[in-house]
Amino acid sequence: MKELIRALWRSIKQDRLAMFGLVTITIITLIAIFGPFIATHDPTHMNERTEGIALWFGTPGAPNHGIRLEQAISDATIRSIVSAEATPDSGDFLAVGNNGFIVRFRGDERNIEASPVDAHLHGVASRAGRELAVGDEGVILERVGEEWRHMASPFSDTVQAVAIDPNGAALVVGDNGAAAHSSASGAPWFSVDTPLARHLYDVILPESQTGFAVGARGTLLRWDGSELHEVQAPGFRDIYAIDAVGMDNILAVGERGTVYHFDGESWSEMQSPVARSLRGVKISGNRAAAAATHGDLMLLEDGVWQRVRSGYERHFRDVAGDATQFIAVGTDPYINSLTRPSAEHFFGTTHNGRDIFSQVIYGTRTALLVALVAAIMVTVIGTNVGLFAGYLRGKTDNILMRIVDIMYALPLEPFAMVLVLLTRPGIQIIILAVGLLTWRTTARIIRSQVLSLANRPFVKAAKVAGASNLRIMYVHIAPNVLPLAFLQLAVAMAFAITAEATLSFLGLGPPRLYSWGTILHQARLSGAWRTAWWWVLPPGVMIMLTVVSVFFISRALEVIANPRLARK
Repeated sequence: MKELIRALWRSIKQDRLAMFGLVTITIITLIAIFGPFIATHDPTHMNERTEGIALWFGTPGAPNHGIRLEQAISDATIRSIVSAEATPDSGDFLAVGNNGFIVRFRGDERNIEASPVDAHLHGVASRAGRELAVGDEGVILERVGEEWRHMASPFSDTVQAVAIDPNGAALVVGDNGAAAHSSASGAPWFSVDTPLARHLYDVILPESQTGFAVGARGTLLRWDGSELHEVQAPGFRDIYAIDAVGMDNILAVGERGTVYHFDGESWSEMQSPVARSLRGVKISGNRAAAAATHGDLMLLEDGVWQRVRSGYERHFRDVAGDATQFIAVGTDPYINSLTRPSAEHFFGTTHNGRDIFSQVIYGTRTALLVALVAAIMVTVIGTNVGLFAGYLRGKTDNILMRIVDIMYALPLEPFAMVLVLLTRPGIQIIILAVGLLTWRTTARIIRSQVLSLANRPFVKAAKVAGASNLRIMYVHIAPNVLPLAFLQLAVAMAFAITAEATLSFLGLGPPRLYSWGTILHQARLSGAWRTAWWWVLPPGVMIMLTVVSVFFISRALEVIANPRLARK
């Protein structure tokens, strides 16, 4: 065995292609061993991404409503936005979002401002020279000079919204009916009793000491400057946002496209062109806009709501506007699907946001496991059948060779399908299918060699010495066919890798175990394999490199098995 290994090494060193194959297989083997440390992600994890976005729309006279999308403003959801000055045509907007994110839009510019908290901010208001932001755990922020300061809050519930009246007095509302009032800039906050313990989502103060708060299950409360009183709601659905121009023109929106209008005397429901949850509403002059989940937008013109197709499929959380345009902001976490290769995902992602690089790394283990186990199985069965058939000859040879002929008549894929129907898809089925069918070639090649060796003088001498048939086959003949057996082992490994990829591509592979064939199978099922080249190319290249490398190594084994090739 040592002499065989030395001869193999000498043969590989003399063949550049064989050396390339050995280096490549070594690298692939190391990848399989240290796969969990090399993989950058959990291959089963659906990677999500969150990015703050802003979409300008509703420009009068502009084609397609003048839609302009600005993505990746931040890596946090933007939840609320307001006009940052009292003048309606300033073009200055203030927005807040997750992780204490605060950004100010001035025309085409945006300035991110420092926040004293990391909590999610849900609401923002700017009026009468006062700017406030509110969020989780009772957070209330007020802008003093050029910086935001954390104000003392009378409760710890999540604060969802804040509103400021024309005189600078403010009212905040939140979860479980939480509410608080502040009379002026810098003034302390005092709790306000509410008649219901439901979540309150938004509040508006169009006039001094007067306004409305809305919330879950159609909650509608009226503010009189000191208390919140329940008002008969026009419906029972959740109301998420409210906006007003005076007390005689108020719009409230909510789940399933619900839109309510207040004309100063009574509430009425308006017809909506969308059925998504409306998360924000803004009235500007004789127009209004509403923003919804799944990228839906609406414009109110001449008393009729029209749907605006934004070309964006993720969620909007709020909308603001001035005399010239509206701006909607969002977005919630979404699956990072079918992204191209990048520094974060070397081979891109699947349609479910799973990292392809990590899947390919883990698939290396499956490929080498199937290749090694199936090849050993093929070599052991084929070598033993060849030894018995070539040495014993006669009826034994005829029976074994007829079995080999039958095996040649059985196609691999249908045979594997039958095994799957009898059991279930799995790596053991692939190994079994490859092992039971592909030993036939090894058996014939070994048999041919044994037929030649059986007539050699050393075999006849062993018979004269009284050696048994088993001893002659395994002690005297087997060592001489060992180089040929190793050659067939290498060939069987290459075939096993391609067979595993083929069967897994057809859906017969392990459902919870990644392999290169399984990756290609998932790409085909998703329908993205024709366009997402980064999903198909990496496993295909790995299959090619592994198979070609094994064949290059087999060239060196072939020289050992047939020394006459070395002279050529």
